[in-house]
Amino acid sequence: MSALKHAAVRKSVLLALDFDKTLTVADTFNAIASVAKHKHPNKRDFRWFTDKYMEDYAQHESHWSPIIHKHAENKSVTRSLMDQYLESLRQVENASLERIRDYKILAGVSRVELYNSGRQALFQPGVADVINYFLRVPNCHVCVISVNWSTDFIQGALDANGVSNQPPISVYCNDLKFSKRTGLSTGTMYPRLVVASDKVAVIETQREVLASRYDSKPRLVYAGDSLTDLPALLSADVGLFVGQNDHVAKWCKLLDVEFSKPRFDENDKTLHHLLGWGSAIDIIENS
Repeated sequence: MSALKHAAVRKSVLLALDFDKTLTVADTFNAIASVAKHKHPNKRDFRWFTDKYMEDYAQHESHWSPIIHKHAENKSVTRSLMDQYLESLRQVENASLERIRDYKILAGVSRVELYNSGRQALFQPGVADVINYFLRVPNCHVCVISVNWSTDFIQGALDANGVSNQPPISVYCNDLKFSKRTGLSTGTMYPRLVVASDKVAVIETQREVLASRYDSKPRLVYAGDSLTDLPALLSADVGLFVGQNDHVAKWCKLLDVEFSKPRFDENDKTLHHLLGWGSAIDIIENS
């Protein structure tokens, strides 16, 4: 019997997954925006919103880069510094969401249209096999935790890429508001997950829910690709860093976190660098 199945007998397992570029081949934000584009041909192009976001981000980095550099020189980079840096991005992210709300570029879209758009998103090879495998493991609970803009879009992608809906996968993300009268999006959004700490909060809530059911906190496995995922990756018993994001690699080096090496001072939590989903099952079960 595998290590994970042994663990499942004793306690539950929470497999939490980021979405964009963790499960998918590419980011999908532009795909969501394009759903509404043909309804509002005279509204600003999505590239304008991207450019504005990058301007805000550049200003944010101009403030933080010298601070991080100084700590790096003094070898005093800590998790607390990383958390402060990531939390400070909330202002940048909120400003972007406010622009999207004010210009209503996502208004007039139905849930069905978002779902069908999600069906066009391509998953990385092996993703569905891994998810479906763990859906069959007793007491293993799978969820998606993303800063994406639409539950319907994510659900469409899961269904189209062969992910089983038995048992259903919980999806936690931002979501559009819909008119009760027309059933169409109003253009505003429920900003549930904006920065890294929001993801960690959702994970901890889910762990508490499972703890009340199984009398102990579940073993946490988290997969993500970006710096927004790093706090969750480091809080997981088994973290799976997907892809080649330079920012994640940089912060791991600053924090002296080595891939595939248990951190003895943190109950042997381990961060693995996942270069392909084909190895995920073996890594999770044998960590």
